[in-house]
Amino acid sequence: MRLRQGAVTDIRQALREGTVDLAVVALDRQQQRGLVTRLLAREEMVLVSAPGRVLGGTGPDGRVTLAEAARLPLVDFTPGWAIRLAVDRAFRAAAVERESTFEVNDIVAASELVRADLGVCVMPISIADRFPDLDKHRFDRHAPSWKVMVVQPRGEAPPAVAALLRHMA
Repeated sequence: MRLRQGAVTDIRQALREGTVDLAVVALDRQQQRGLVTRLLAREEMVLVSAPGRVLGGTGPDGRVTLAEAARLPLVDFTPGWAIRLAVDRAFRAAAVERESTFEVNDIVAASELVRADLGVCVMPISIADRFPDLDKHRFDRHAPSWKVMVVQPRGEAPPAVAALLRHMA
């Protein structure tokens, strides 16, 4: 069985070419063409900030709006990342323009910039929970979210992949 985790574009292509049998990725609907997917998790994203950073306009329940987040220095992930695609989609849906102060391709680098109070970052709650010293703020509306899926090429799965998928059911 060939299992891979990595850049979404490379994995999609490898799955379609048959050089990878199975992948765990976050895809949007357009990226799923020609592939079979099974949802593992759907997760909301949160705004992560340095401890004690005052977020103007934060509601009494600690929730923020995307407009409030857009006024802050933003640490964004590079285009093509599943997190970035979901965040871009949420800001578009809310009709909110934003500019990235920093663009990174690493979760730890993003957290270090946030920890140094150089910006805030939108990330899935499961990733944000890896950094318990950082404050997490839920969005009041239009919260970005992502879907993590098991993806395989169409057609009959090799025996090892079929066994793994049965185990996951």
